[in-house]
Amino acid sequence: MKFIHMADVHLGIQPDKGKPWSKDREQEIKDTFVKVIDDAERKQVDLLLIAGDLFHMPPSEGMLRDVDYILSRLTATKTIIIAGNHDYMKPDSPMANYRFSSKTICLSAEKINNVYMKDINTCVTGFSYNNKENTEDILNHIKPAKQGAFNILLAHGGDAKHLPFNKKNLKESNFDYVALGHIHKPEVIKENQVINCGSLEPIDHTDTGARGYIYGEVVDGIVKTQFVPVAKRAYMNLLINIKPDHSPAMILDLVDRQIRNIGEQNIYRILVKGHNHNHDVFDFSSLVAKYNIYEVVTEESRDEYDLNQLYQENQDNLIGKFINQLSDNYYNDEVCRKAIHYGLDVLLKTGDK
Repeated sequence: MKFIHMADVHLGIQPDKGKPWSKDREQEIKDTFVKVIDDAERKQVDLLLIAGDLFHMPPSEGMLRDVDYILSRLTATKTIIIAGNHDYMKPDSPMANYRFSSKTICLSAEKINNVYMKDINTCVTGFSYNNKENTEDILNHIKPAKQGAFNILLAHGGDAKHLPFNKKNLKESNFDYVALGHIHKPEVIKENQVINCGSLEPIDHTDTGARGYIYGEVVDGIVKTQFVPVAKRAYMNLLINIKPDHSPAMILDLVDRQIRNIGEQNIYRILVKGHNHNHDVFDFSSLVAKYNIYEVVTEESRDEYDLNQLYQENQDNLIGKFINQLSDNYYNDEVCRKAIHYGLDVLLKTGDK
């Protein structure tokens, strides 16, 4: 049995709204989704698993018809979808009532669902969100449904407000494969068995690192998986250490060359550290006009974080969870304040979500 596991496509989003590349990114995200469907057809996979947030919002009937048409390209593949916290499924929503013409099943949000496919002796267990949050302790206790079959758990979660789970419990579960979504950074929790595939494309400037999907093969009950990168662009943090003898022209030339070497298609945060002898203020406006530069961050501008804004933007991920756990003493505990600053420096630089 061959399968593809993907999640967090976020169809309909315009990343970095207001930036020159924003509308292009909306189309690129759809193009990447189509590419994965083409990969599935080319490889003749038996099963396509979509672990939540295929859409960035609860989809309209038109959006569902569009995706249904794309999925109808698959001649040998069954598709199983769950709704996540962004595209959650209310009982009266288009997603809850849509009937796919492609070989696609969307698991309901009313209860835990089991779909058994006799031809590949595979059972998929999972359920959709019916709201933006789900704090129930379900994943730590869920069990395989079909004895003697290849059992897959399909789930969307991993933080306090979105199906929290204990990694140890999932590692020790009796599922043959656990297909996770929600956290945008890919993570192998247990090799070939418990995997968060991450988002197909990076969605914002904290989504650094490779993005793609999981391709898996099952032979005699043994699973072998590999990560397949497919993102058209990457968010990159470009650290510029200014030395005393650096002139403004030298710095601009250095940044220009580095961007061209790494890839002009990517989206950059330029992190400026240090000063030259004259303490010049460096003007990057010419490069901002030329390349995809999200922001230029100097040491001076990094003195304070707006915790409320950061939390609102990242409450679904590891950054938001980190802020939520430590922010109570931010204003009256210097050690706590430093810990938050150091932690956010690392998380925002590496893009851990």
